Amino acid sequence: MSAKSTTKTGTRPAPAAASSSNSSASPESVPKVTRIVFTALLLDILAFTIILPLFPRLLQFYRDSEHGDQASLLAWSLSRLTEFQSAIGLNDAKSPSSSSIKRPPKMDIVLLGGALGSLFSVLQFIASPIIGKLSDILGRRRVLLISMLGNLISCAVWLFSSTFELFVLSRIIGGLSEGNVQLSIAMISDITTPATRSKGLAMVGIAFAIAFTVGPALGAYFANKDLVAAWPGLAQYGLHPFSGSALLALVLLTVESLYLYARLPETNSESWRLAVQQTVQQETTDDASGPSSSSTPVTTKPASTSSSPTAGLDQEKIQALQQSYLSVLSFTHFAHLFLFSGMEFTLTFLTFHLFDFSHMQQGALLGYIGILSSLLQGGYVRRRAHIVGEKRMVLQGMVAAAIGLGSIALVSGGGGSTTTLLGGKSTLFPAYVIDAIEWLDTQEWSRKTRMWGLYAGATGLAVTSATVVNCLTSLASLVCDMGSNDSLPTPASTSSTTTTTKKQPIGKGLALGRFRSWGQLGRAAGPIAACSLYWRVGPLVCYGTASVAVFAVAFLASRILPEVRKLPIRTRAAAAASTKKTK
Repeated sequence: MSAKSTTKTGTRPAPAAASSSNSSASPESVPKVTRIVFTALLLDILAFTIILPLFPRLLQFYRDSEHGDQASLLAWSLSRLTEFQSAIGLNDAKSPSSSSIKRPPKMDIVLLGGALGSLFSVLQFIASPIIGKLSDILGRRRVLLISMLGNLISCAVWLFSSTFELFVLSRIIGGLSEGNVQLSIAMISDITTPATRSKGLAMVGIAFAIAFTVGPALGAYFANKDLVAAWPGLAQYGLHPFSGSALLALVLLTVESLYLYARLPETNSESWRLAVQQTVQQETTDDASGPSSSSTPVTTKPASTSSSPTAGLDQEKIQALQQSYLSVLSFTHFAHLFLFSGMEFTLTFLTFHLFDFSHMQQGALLGYIGILSSLLQGGYVRRRAHIVGEKRMVLQGMVAAAIGLGSIALVSGGGGSTTTLLGGKSTLFPAYVIDAIEWLDTQEWSRKTRMWGLYAGATGLAVTSATVVNCLTSLASLVCDMGSNDSLPTPASTSSTTTTTKKQPIGKGLALGRFRSWGQLGRAAGPIAACSLYWRVGPLVCYGTASVAVFAVAFLASRILPEVRKLPIRTRAAAAASTKKTK
Protein backbone atom coordinates (compact mmCIF):
# COMPACT_ATOMS: atom_id res chain seq x y z
CA MET A 1 0.00 0.00 0.00
CA SER A 2 1.30 3.44 -0.83
CA ALA A 3 1.97 5.65 2.16
CA LYS A 4 0.75 8.61 0.12
CA SER A 5 -2.67 7.13 -0.47
CA THR A 6 -5.57 9.25 0.64
CA THR A 7 -9.09 8.34 1.53
CA LYS A 8 -12.29 10.18 2.16
CA THR A 9 -13.62 7.68 4.68
CA GLY A 10 -13.33 8.21 8.42
CA THR A 11 -13.56 11.27 10.61
CA ARG A 12 -10.25 13.04 9.91
CA PRO A 13 -8.18 13.70 6.79
CA ALA A 14 -4.66 12.40 6.50
CA PRO A 15 -2.20 15.11 7.49
CA ALA A 16 0.58 16.25 5.26
CA ALA A 17 3.67 14.43 6.42
CA ALA A 18 7.21 15.70 6.46
CA SER A 19 9.45 14.51 3.69
CA SER A 20 11.34 12.21 6.02
CA SER A 21 8.33 10.71 7.79
CA ASN A 22 7.46 8.05 5.27
CA SER A 23 10.99 6.72 4.94
CA SER A 24 11.43 6.49 8.72
CA ALA A 25 8.14 4.69 9.39
CA SER A 26 9.15 1.16 10.38
CA PRO A 27 9.12 -0.95 13.53
CA GLU A 28 12.90 -0.52 13.79
CA SER A 29 12.48 3.28 13.92
CA VAL A 30 10.27 3.32 17.03
CA PRO A 31 13.14 3.57 19.58
CA LYS A 32 14.76 6.36 17.55
CA VAL A 33 11.58 8.43 17.31
CA THR A 34 10.83 7.82 21.00
CA ARG A 35 14.28 9.17 21.89
CA ILE A 36 13.66 12.26 19.77
CA VAL A 37 10.33 12.90 21.47
CA PHE A 38 11.83 12.28 24.94
CA THR A 39 14.79 14.62 24.36
CA ALA A 40 12.59 17.43 23.07
CA LEU A 41 10.10 16.97 25.92
CA LEU A 42 12.89 17.04 28.50
CA LEU A 43 14.16 20.36 27.11
CA ASP A 44 10.62 21.71 27.09
CA ILE A 45 9.85 20.80 30.72
CA LEU A 46 13.26 22.05 31.86
CA ALA A 47 12.37 25.44 30.37
CA PHE A 48 8.95 25.28 32.05
CA THR A 49 10.29 24.43 35.53
CA ILE A 50 12.99 27.10 35.56
CA ILE A 51 10.50 29.70 36.79
CA LEU A 52 8.98 27.63 39.62
CA PRO A 53 11.42 28.54 42.45
CA LEU A 54 11.51 32.17 41.31
CA PHE A 55 7.83 32.98 41.81
CA PRO A 56 8.11 34.40 45.37
CA ARG A 57 11.11 36.65 44.66
CA LEU A 58 9.87 37.55 41.18
CA LEU A 59 6.46 38.63 42.47
CA GLN A 60 8.09 40.50 45.35
CA PHE A 61 10.20 42.35 42.77
CA TYR A 62 7.06 43.47 40.92
CA ARG A 63 5.42 44.42 44.21
CA ASP A 64 8.37 46.60 45.21
CA SER A 65 8.75 48.21 41.78
CA GLU A 66 5.03 48.99 41.46
CA HIS A 67 4.48 50.01 45.08
CA GLY A 68 1.93 52.81 45.37
CA ASP A 69 0.35 52.27 41.96
CA GLN A 70 -3.19 51.34 42.97
CA ALA A 71 -4.37 51.26 39.35
CA SER A 72 -2.02 48.44 38.36
CA LEU A 73 -3.03 44.87 37.68
CA LEU A 74 -0.82 43.74 40.56
CA ALA A 75 -2.62 46.00 43.06
CA TRP A 76 -6.00 44.71 41.87
CA SER A 77 -4.83 41.10 42.12
CA LEU A 78 -3.46 41.53 45.65
CA SER A 79 -6.71 43.19 46.70
CA ARG A 80 -8.72 40.22 45.48
CA LEU A 81 -6.37 37.82 47.28
CA THR A 82 -6.78 39.79 50.51
CA GLU A 83 -10.53 39.27 50.21
CA PHE A 84 -9.96 35.57 49.62
CA GLN A 85 -7.77 35.30 52.71
CA SER A 86 -10.42 37.00 54.82
CA ALA A 87 -13.00 34.59 53.42
CA ILE A 88 -10.99 31.57 54.57
CA GLY A 89 -10.33 33.09 58.00
CA LEU A 90 -6.85 34.62 57.66
CA ASN A 91 -6.25 38.13 59.04
CA ASP A 92 -3.56 40.38 60.49
CA ALA A 93 -5.01 40.55 64.00
CA LYS A 94 -2.52 40.03 66.81
CA SER A 95 -5.10 38.13 68.88
CA PRO A 96 -7.17 36.17 66.44
CA SER A 97 -10.63 35.10 67.46
CA SER A 98 -11.73 31.50 67.50
CA SER A 99 -12.98 31.83 63.91
CA SER A 100 -9.88 33.39 62.40
CA ILE A 101 -6.21 32.55 61.99
CA LYS A 102 -3.09 34.72 62.08
CA ARG A 103 -1.98 35.43 58.54
CA PRO A 104 1.41 33.80 57.80
CA PRO A 105 4.17 36.10 56.50
CA LYS A 106 4.12 36.86 52.76
CA MET A 107 0.95 34.79 52.36
CA ASP A 108 -0.32 37.11 49.61
CA ILE A 109 2.78 36.46 47.50
CA VAL A 110 2.46 32.70 47.96
CA LEU A 111 -1.21 32.78 46.94
CA LEU A 112 -0.48 35.03 43.98
CA GLY A 113 2.05 32.49 42.72
CA GLY A 114 -0.56 29.76 43.13
CA ALA A 115 -3.12 31.87 41.29
CA LEU A 116 -0.77 32.32 38.34
CA GLY A 117 -0.19 28.55 38.29
CA SER A 118 -3.95 27.99 38.26
CA LEU A 119 -4.31 30.52 35.44
CA PHE A 120 -1.83 28.55 33.35
CA SER A 121 -3.75 25.32 34.00
CA VAL A 122 -7.10 26.91 33.08
CA LEU A 123 -5.63 28.11 29.79
CA GLN A 124 -4.34 24.59 29.14
CA PHE A 125 -7.85 23.29 29.85
CA ILE A 126 -9.10 25.53 27.05
CA ALA A 127 -6.26 25.00 24.59
CA SER A 128 -5.51 21.26 24.89
CA PRO A 129 -8.54 19.94 22.92
CA ILE A 130 -7.95 22.54 20.20
CA ILE A 131 -4.28 21.64 19.85
CA GLY A 132 -5.17 17.95 19.78
CA LYS A 133 -7.81 18.42 17.09
CA LEU A 134 -5.44 20.47 14.94
CA SER A 135 -2.79 17.75 15.24
CA ASP A 136 -5.31 15.22 13.89
CA ILE A 137 -5.93 17.44 10.86
CA LEU A 138 -2.58 19.13 10.19
CA GLY A 139 -0.21 16.55 11.67
CA ARG A 140 1.60 16.30 14.99
CA ARG A 141 4.90 17.71 13.73
CA ARG A 142 3.43 20.84 12.17
CA VAL A 143 1.23 21.71 15.15
CA LEU A 144 4.08 21.06 17.58
CA LEU A 145 6.35 23.46 15.71
CA ILE A 146 3.58 26.09 15.74
CA SER A 147 3.12 25.63 19.49
CA MET A 148 6.88 26.00 19.95
CA LEU A 149 6.67 29.38 18.25
CA GLY A 150 4.14 30.45 20.88
CA ASN A 151 6.44 29.22 23.65
CA LEU A 152 9.35 31.19 22.22
CA ILE A 153 7.23 34.35 22.11
CA SER A 154 6.16 33.73 25.72
CA CYS A 155 9.77 33.48 26.93
CA ALA A 156 10.80 36.52 24.88
CA VAL A 157 8.06 38.58 26.56
CA TRP A 158 9.18 37.34 29.99
CA LEU A 159 12.78 38.28 29.15
CA PHE A 160 11.73 41.94 28.83
CA SER A 161 8.78 41.98 31.26
CA SER A 162 9.74 44.79 33.62
CA THR A 163 6.06 45.16 34.61
CA PHE A 164 3.65 42.67 36.13
CA GLU A 165 1.25 43.15 33.21
CA LEU A 166 3.86 41.95 30.71
CA PHE A 167 4.72 39.01 32.93
CA VAL A 168 1.06 37.93 33.07
CA LEU A 169 0.87 38.33 29.28
CA SER A 170 3.84 35.96 28.90
CA ARG A 171 2.07 33.39 31.09
CA ILE A 172 -1.14 33.70 29.05
CA ILE A 173 0.73 33.19 25.77
CA GLY A 174 2.54 30.19 27.24
CA GLY A 175 -0.66 28.66 28.63
CA LEU A 176 -2.47 28.90 25.31
CA SER A 177 0.41 27.63 23.18
CA GLU A 178 2.01 24.87 25.30
CA GLY A 179 1.33 21.59 23.53
CA ASN A 180 4.51 19.56 23.80
CA VAL A 181 3.31 17.23 26.54
CA GLN A 182 0.03 16.16 24.95
CA LEU A 183 1.54 15.97 21.46
CA SER A 184 4.42 13.87 22.79
CA ILE A 185 1.85 11.48 24.27
CA ALA A 186 -0.03 11.40 20.96
CA MET A 187 3.15 10.76 18.95
CA ILE A 188 4.28 7.90 21.17
CA SER A 189 0.76 6.49 20.95
CA ASP A 190 0.95 6.71 17.15
CA ILE A 191 4.06 4.53 16.88
CA THR A 192 3.63 1.95 19.68
CA THR A 193 1.48 -1.16 20.00
CA PRO A 194 -0.70 -1.88 23.05
CA ALA A 195 2.02 -4.19 24.39
CA THR A 196 4.62 -1.40 24.30
CA ARG A 197 2.34 1.62 24.90
CA SER A 198 2.89 1.97 28.66
CA LYS A 199 6.64 1.46 28.22
CA GLY A 200 6.78 4.27 25.69
CA LEU A 201 4.54 6.66 27.62
CA ALA A 202 6.57 6.09 30.80
CA MET A 203 9.28 8.13 29.08
CA VAL A 204 6.99 11.16 29.41
CA GLY A 205 6.84 10.65 33.17
CA ILE A 206 10.60 10.16 33.36
CA ALA A 207 11.11 13.46 31.52
CA PHE A 208 8.84 15.17 34.04
CA ALA A 209 10.66 13.66 37.02
CA ILE A 210 14.11 14.62 35.73
CA ALA A 211 13.06 18.13 34.72
CA PHE A 212 11.26 18.88 38.01
CA THR A 213 14.39 17.75 39.86
CA VAL A 214 16.96 19.67 37.79
CA GLY A 215 14.97 22.61 36.33
CA PRO A 216 14.23 24.54 39.54
CA ALA A 217 17.90 24.33 40.57
CA LEU A 218 18.94 25.75 37.19
CA GLY A 219 16.41 28.55 37.54
CA ALA A 220 17.63 29.47 41.01
CA TYR A 221 21.27 29.46 39.86
CA PHE A 222 20.72 31.67 36.82
CA ALA A 223 18.51 34.04 38.83
CA ASN A 224 21.73 35.14 40.51
CA LYS A 225 23.12 36.20 37.12
CA ASP A 226 21.76 39.74 36.92
CA LEU A 227 21.79 40.80 33.26
CA VAL A 228 20.86 44.36 34.23
CA ALA A 229 24.11 44.67 36.16
CA ALA A 230 26.03 43.27 33.17
CA TRP A 231 24.27 45.43 30.55
CA PRO A 232 22.69 48.46 32.28
CA GLY A 233 21.74 49.98 28.94
CA LEU A 234 19.23 47.20 28.26
CA ALA A 235 17.18 48.08 31.33
CA GLN A 236 15.29 50.69 29.30
CA TYR A 237 13.98 47.88 27.08
CA GLY A 238 12.50 45.98 30.01
CA LEU A 239 15.38 43.82 31.19
CA HIS A 240 14.96 42.91 34.87
CA PRO A 241 16.94 41.03 37.57
CA PHE A 242 15.37 37.69 36.59
CA SER A 243 16.03 37.99 32.87
CA GLY A 244 18.94 35.56 33.19
CA SER A 245 16.56 32.70 33.95
CA ALA A 246 14.23 33.84 31.18
CA LEU A 247 17.15 33.85 28.74
CA LEU A 248 18.10 30.29 29.75
CA ALA A 249 14.50 29.14 29.13
CA LEU A 250 14.52 30.90 25.76
CA VAL A 251 17.78 29.20 24.76
CA LEU A 252 16.45 25.76 25.76
CA LEU A 253 13.25 26.27 23.74
CA THR A 254 15.22 27.52 20.74
CA VAL A 255 17.43 24.42 20.80
CA GLU A 256 14.33 22.25 21.17
CA SER A 257 12.61 23.91 18.21
CA LEU A 258 15.62 23.48 15.92
CA TYR A 259 16.02 19.88 17.06
CA LEU A 260 12.37 19.08 16.35
CA TYR A 261 12.50 20.75 12.93
CA ALA A 262 15.58 18.77 11.93
CA ARG A 263 14.85 15.36 13.45
CA LEU A 264 11.17 14.77 14.17
CA PRO A 265 9.15 12.85 11.55
CA GLU A 266 5.38 13.03 11.15
CA THR A 267 3.84 10.15 13.12
CA ASN A 268 0.18 10.73 12.27
CA SER A 269 0.53 9.18 8.81
CA GLU A 270 -0.63 6.13 6.89
CA SER A 271 2.91 4.78 6.75
CA TRP A 272 3.22 4.74 10.55
CA ARG A 273 -0.20 3.16 10.96
CA LEU A 274 0.84 0.42 8.55
CA ALA A 275 4.16 -0.04 10.39
CA VAL A 276 2.35 -0.43 13.71
CA GLN A 277 -0.03 -2.94 12.12
CA GLN A 278 2.90 -4.96 10.83
CA THR A 279 4.35 -5.05 14.35
CA VAL A 280 1.04 -6.25 15.77
CA GLN A 281 0.82 -8.95 13.10
CA GLN A 282 4.33 -10.09 13.98
CA GLU A 283 3.37 -10.23 17.68
CA THR A 284 0.31 -12.26 16.70
CA THR A 285 2.44 -14.70 14.68
CA ASP A 286 4.90 -15.10 17.55
CA ASP A 287 2.08 -15.71 20.05
CA ALA A 288 0.33 -18.18 17.78
CA SER A 289 3.50 -20.13 16.94
CA GLY A 290 4.57 -20.59 20.55
CA PRO A 291 7.48 -22.83 21.57
CA SER A 292 6.49 -25.52 19.06
CA SER A 293 7.11 -23.29 16.09
CA SER A 294 10.29 -25.14 15.17
CA SER A 295 8.46 -28.41 14.58
CA THR A 296 5.05 -27.23 13.43
CA PRO A 297 4.74 -24.68 10.64
CA VAL A 298 2.32 -21.91 11.41
CA THR A 299 0.26 -20.19 8.77
CA THR A 300 -0.90 -16.70 9.65
CA LYS A 301 -4.51 -16.20 8.68
CA PRO A 302 -6.75 -13.23 9.08
CA ALA A 303 -8.93 -13.52 12.13
CA SER A 304 -12.54 -14.03 11.29
CA THR A 305 -14.86 -11.21 11.97
CA SER A 306 -16.66 -13.29 14.55
CA SER A 307 -13.54 -13.38 16.74
CA SER A 308 -13.44 -9.61 17.07
CA PRO A 309 -15.18 -8.01 20.03
CA THR A 310 -16.19 -5.18 17.71
CA ALA A 311 -17.60 -7.43 15.03
CA GLY A 312 -21.10 -6.35 14.20
CA LEU A 313 -20.60 -2.87 15.66
CA ASP A 314 -20.72 0.07 13.30
CA GLN A 315 -18.44 3.06 13.66
CA GLU A 316 -21.02 5.07 15.59
CA LYS A 317 -21.41 2.38 18.26
CA ILE A 318 -17.65 1.98 18.56
CA GLN A 319 -17.27 5.74 18.94
CA ALA A 320 -20.04 5.84 21.58
CA LEU A 321 -18.20 3.13 23.53
CA GLN A 322 -14.96 5.06 23.24
CA GLN A 323 -16.60 8.27 24.45
CA SER A 324 -18.03 6.43 27.46
CA TYR A 325 -14.62 5.03 28.43
CA LEU A 326 -12.87 8.36 27.82
CA SER A 327 -15.43 10.17 29.99
CA VAL A 328 -14.72 7.77 32.84
CA LEU A 329 -10.96 8.19 32.42
CA SER A 330 -11.25 11.99 32.22
CA PHE A 331 -13.32 12.11 35.42
CA THR A 332 -10.79 9.91 37.22
CA HIS A 333 -7.94 12.09 35.92
CA PHE A 334 -9.70 15.24 37.16
CA ALA A 335 -10.57 13.79 40.58
CA HIS A 336 -7.05 12.46 41.15
CA LEU A 337 -5.24 15.67 40.18
CA PHE A 338 -7.77 17.82 42.06
CA LEU A 339 -6.81 16.04 45.28
CA PHE A 340 -3.14 15.35 44.57
CA SER A 341 -2.16 18.78 43.24
CA GLY A 342 -3.94 20.49 46.13
CA MET A 343 -2.03 18.51 48.74
CA GLU A 344 1.18 18.99 46.76
CA PHE A 345 0.63 22.77 46.86
CA THR A 346 0.11 22.85 50.64
CA LEU A 347 3.04 20.55 51.45
CA THR A 348 5.50 23.46 51.53
CA PHE A 349 3.17 25.30 53.95
CA LEU A 350 3.15 22.30 56.27
CA THR A 351 6.90 21.71 56.27
CA PHE A 352 7.59 25.42 56.87
CA HIS A 353 5.08 26.05 59.64
CA LEU A 354 5.18 22.72 61.46
CA PHE A 355 8.74 21.51 60.81
CA ASP A 356 10.45 24.89 60.29
CA PHE A 357 12.14 23.64 57.11
CA SER A 358 14.80 25.80 55.50
CA HIS A 359 15.01 26.26 51.71
CA MET A 360 17.65 23.51 51.59
CA GLN A 361 15.41 21.10 53.51
CA GLN A 362 12.46 21.95 51.27
CA GLY A 363 14.60 21.27 48.22
CA ALA A 364 15.85 17.99 49.69
CA LEU A 365 12.29 16.75 50.30
CA LEU A 366 11.07 17.70 46.82
CA GLY A 367 14.25 16.31 45.27
CA TYR A 368 13.69 13.01 47.09
CA ILE A 369 10.17 12.78 45.66
CA GLY A 370 11.37 13.63 42.15
CA ILE A 371 14.31 11.23 42.10
CA LEU A 372 12.33 8.32 43.57
CA SER A 373 9.51 8.96 41.08
CA SER A 374 11.98 8.91 38.20
CA LEU A 375 13.53 5.62 39.36
CA LEU A 376 10.12 4.01 39.76
CA GLN A 377 9.02 5.07 36.32
CA GLY A 378 12.17 3.78 34.69
CA GLY A 379 12.52 0.60 36.71
CA TYR A 380 8.93 -0.40 37.44
CA VAL A 381 6.35 1.33 35.25
CA ARG A 382 8.23 0.93 31.96
CA ARG A 383 9.07 -2.71 32.59
CA ARG A 384 5.95 -4.00 34.32
CA ALA A 385 2.93 -1.93 33.25
CA HIS A 386 1.94 -4.24 30.39
CA ILE A 387 2.33 -7.24 32.71
CA VAL A 388 0.75 -5.89 35.89
CA GLY A 389 -1.88 -3.97 33.94
CA GLU A 390 -2.44 -0.22 33.66
CA LYS A 391 -5.61 -0.26 35.75
CA ARG A 392 -3.93 -2.14 38.59
CA MET A 393 -1.01 0.31 38.57
CA VAL A 394 -3.44 3.23 38.76
CA LEU A 395 -5.04 1.68 41.82
CA GLN A 396 -1.63 0.97 43.37
CA GLY A 397 -0.65 4.62 42.94
CA MET A 398 -3.91 5.90 44.42
CA VAL A 399 -3.65 3.63 47.45
CA ALA A 400 -0.04 4.79 47.92
CA ALA A 401 -1.25 8.41 47.82
CA ALA A 402 -3.96 7.71 50.39
CA ILE A 403 -1.48 6.02 52.73
CA GLY A 404 1.09 8.78 52.18
CA LEU A 405 -1.40 11.57 52.90
CA GLY A 406 -2.61 9.69 55.96
CA SER A 407 0.96 9.38 57.20
CA ILE A 408 1.51 13.12 56.76
CA ALA A 409 -1.75 13.81 58.61
CA LEU A 410 -0.66 11.70 61.56
CA VAL A 411 2.66 13.56 61.93
CA SER A 412 1.25 17.04 61.36
CA GLY A 413 0.71 17.95 65.02
CA GLY A 414 3.07 20.66 66.14
CA GLY A 415 3.09 22.81 69.27
CA GLY A 416 2.03 26.43 69.00
CA SER A 417 1.67 26.03 65.27
CA THR A 418 -1.12 23.54 65.88
CA THR A 419 -3.21 25.93 67.95
CA THR A 420 -2.57 28.71 65.47
CA LEU A 421 -3.55 26.62 62.47
CA LEU A 422 -6.61 25.18 64.20
CA GLY A 423 -7.75 28.61 65.35
CA GLY A 424 -7.41 28.03 69.08
CA LYS A 425 -8.01 25.19 71.48
CA SER A 426 -11.78 25.57 71.49
CA THR A 427 -12.26 24.46 67.88
CA LEU A 428 -12.48 20.96 66.47
CA PHE A 429 -10.42 19.20 69.16
CA PRO A 430 -10.61 18.98 72.97
CA ALA A 431 -7.95 20.90 74.83
CA TYR A 432 -6.33 17.75 76.24
CA VAL A 433 -5.75 16.43 72.69
CA ILE A 434 -3.91 19.56 71.62
CA ASP A 435 -1.99 19.63 74.94
CA ALA A 436 -0.83 16.07 74.24
CA ILE A 437 0.26 17.00 70.71
CA GLU A 438 2.15 20.02 72.06
CA TRP A 439 3.95 17.87 74.62
CA LEU A 440 4.93 15.32 71.98
CA ASP A 441 6.32 18.11 69.81
CA THR A 442 8.76 19.10 72.55
CA GLN A 443 10.27 15.60 72.66
CA GLU A 444 13.33 15.00 70.48
CA TRP A 445 12.41 11.37 69.84
CA SER A 446 8.96 12.47 68.75
CA ARG A 447 10.35 14.98 66.25
CA LYS A 448 12.63 12.36 64.70
CA THR A 449 9.73 9.92 64.46
CA ARG A 450 7.57 12.54 62.82
CA MET A 451 10.34 13.30 60.34
CA TRP A 452 10.44 9.63 59.37
CA GLY A 453 6.66 9.75 59.02
CA LEU A 454 6.90 12.78 56.76
CA TYR A 455 9.35 11.03 54.44
CA ALA A 456 7.19 7.91 54.51
CA GLY A 457 4.32 10.07 53.27
CA ALA A 458 6.61 11.61 50.63
CA THR A 459 7.46 8.08 49.46
CA GLY A 460 3.77 7.41 48.90
CA LEU A 461 3.46 10.63 46.89
CA ALA A 462 6.46 9.61 44.77
CA VAL A 463 4.83 6.26 43.96
CA THR A 464 1.69 8.14 42.96
CA SER A 465 3.61 10.54 40.73
CA ALA A 466 5.25 7.60 38.98
CA THR A 467 2.13 5.56 38.29
CA VAL A 468 -1.32 7.16 38.25
CA VAL A 469 -1.21 9.82 35.53
CA ASN A 470 1.10 7.77 33.30
CA CYS A 471 -1.13 4.70 33.39
CA LEU A 472 -4.37 6.68 33.07
CA THR A 473 -2.86 8.26 29.95
CA SER A 474 -1.93 4.83 28.63
CA LEU A 475 -5.51 3.64 29.15
CA ALA A 476 -6.89 6.70 27.35
CA SER A 477 -4.49 6.10 24.46
CA LEU A 478 -5.48 2.43 24.24
CA VAL A 479 -9.17 3.33 24.23
CA CYS A 480 -8.48 5.45 21.13
CA ASP A 481 -7.36 2.24 19.38
CA MET A 482 -10.63 0.41 19.97
CA GLY A 483 -11.65 -1.41 16.82
CA SER A 484 -8.60 -0.15 14.94
CA ASN A 485 -7.59 -3.64 13.78
CA ASP A 486 -10.97 -4.10 12.17
CA SER A 487 -10.33 -1.00 10.07
CA LEU A 488 -6.76 -1.91 9.05
CA PRO A 489 -5.85 -4.27 6.21
CA THR A 490 -5.45 -8.00 6.86
CA PRO A 491 -2.14 -9.69 6.05
CA ALA A 492 -3.68 -11.23 2.94
CA SER A 493 -4.88 -7.92 1.62
CA THR A 494 -1.86 -5.72 2.23
CA SER A 495 -0.49 -6.50 -1.19
CA SER A 496 -3.65 -5.40 -2.94
CA THR A 497 -3.36 -2.10 -4.72
CA THR A 498 -7.06 -1.37 -4.31
CA THR A 499 -7.22 -1.67 -0.53
CA THR A 500 -8.67 1.37 1.23
CA THR A 501 -7.53 2.02 4.79
CA LYS A 502 -10.22 3.31 7.10
CA LYS A 503 -9.53 5.80 9.84
CA GLN A 504 -9.89 5.16 13.52
CA PRO A 505 -13.35 6.08 14.83
CA ILE A 506 -12.02 8.98 16.94
CA GLY A 507 -9.08 11.31 16.48
CA LYS A 508 -6.34 10.40 18.93
CA GLY A 509 -5.06 13.95 19.25
CA LEU A 510 -8.49 15.34 20.10
CA ALA A 511 -9.31 12.52 22.53
CA LEU A 512 -6.00 12.83 24.40
CA GLY A 513 -6.32 16.62 24.35
CA ARG A 514 -9.70 16.43 26.07
CA PHE A 515 -8.37 13.90 28.55
CA ARG A 516 -5.44 16.16 29.42
CA SER A 517 -7.66 19.25 29.66
CA TRP A 518 -9.69 17.71 32.50
CA GLY A 519 -6.49 16.94 34.36
CA GLN A 520 -5.43 20.56 33.96
CA LEU A 521 -8.78 21.73 35.33
CA GLY A 522 -8.11 19.58 38.40
CA ARG A 523 -4.67 21.16 38.73
CA ALA A 524 -6.27 24.62 38.57
CA ALA A 525 -9.00 24.03 41.15
CA GLY A 526 -7.16 21.71 43.53
CA PRO A 527 -4.72 24.21 45.10
CA ILE A 528 -7.52 26.74 45.73
CA ALA A 529 -9.72 24.19 47.51
CA ALA A 530 -6.82 22.64 49.44
CA CYS A 531 -5.47 26.00 50.56
CA SER A 532 -8.88 27.04 51.85
CA LEU A 533 -9.32 23.78 53.77
CA TYR A 534 -5.76 23.82 55.10
CA TRP A 535 -6.00 27.26 56.68
CA ARG A 536 -9.55 26.78 57.94
CA VAL A 537 -9.21 23.42 59.72
CA GLY A 538 -5.46 22.76 59.88
CA PRO A 539 -3.18 20.13 58.34
CA LEU A 540 -4.43 17.17 60.40
CA VAL A 541 -8.01 17.45 59.17
CA CYS A 542 -6.95 18.64 55.69
CA TYR A 543 -4.59 15.75 54.97
CA GLY A 544 -6.80 13.25 56.76
CA THR A 545 -9.79 14.29 54.65
CA ALA A 546 -7.70 14.11 51.49
CA SER A 547 -6.53 10.61 52.42
CA VAL A 548 -10.10 9.38 52.83
CA ALA A 549 -11.13 11.12 49.58
CA VAL A 550 -8.29 9.46 47.63
CA PHE A 551 -9.31 6.07 49.03
CA ALA A 552 -12.86 6.77 47.83
CA VAL A 553 -11.64 7.71 44.35
CA ALA A 554 -9.51 4.55 44.25
CA PHE A 555 -12.52 2.40 45.17
CA LEU A 556 -14.65 4.11 42.52
CA ALA A 557 -11.87 3.72 39.94
CA SER A 558 -11.65 0.00 40.68
CA ARG A 559 -15.28 -0.31 39.64
CA ILE A 560 -15.46 1.96 36.60
CA LEU A 561 -12.04 1.97 34.90
CA PRO A 562 -11.76 -0.31 31.86
CA GLU A 563 -9.38 -3.28 31.79
CA VAL A 564 -6.94 -3.33 28.87
CA ARG A 565 -7.36 -7.04 28.26
CA LYS A 566 -11.14 -6.55 28.00
CA LEU A 567 -10.98 -3.66 25.53
CA PRO A 568 -11.82 -4.47 21.89
CA ILE A 569 -8.42 -3.27 20.62
CA ARG A 570 -5.86 -4.91 18.36
CA THR A 571 -8.40 -7.67 18.05
CA ARG A 572 -6.40 -10.10 15.91
CA ALA A 573 -3.60 -10.28 18.50
CA ALA A 574 -6.17 -10.77 21.27
CA ALA A 575 -7.95 -13.47 19.25
CA ALA A 576 -4.71 -15.35 18.60
CA ALA A 577 -3.74 -15.23 22.27
CA SER A 578 -7.20 -16.43 23.26
CA THR A 579 -7.03 -19.31 20.76
CA LYS A 580 -3.62 -20.34 22.09
CA LYS A 581 -4.92 -20.47 25.68
CA THR A 582 -7.94 -22.61 24.75
CA LYS A 583 -5.66 -25.12 23.04
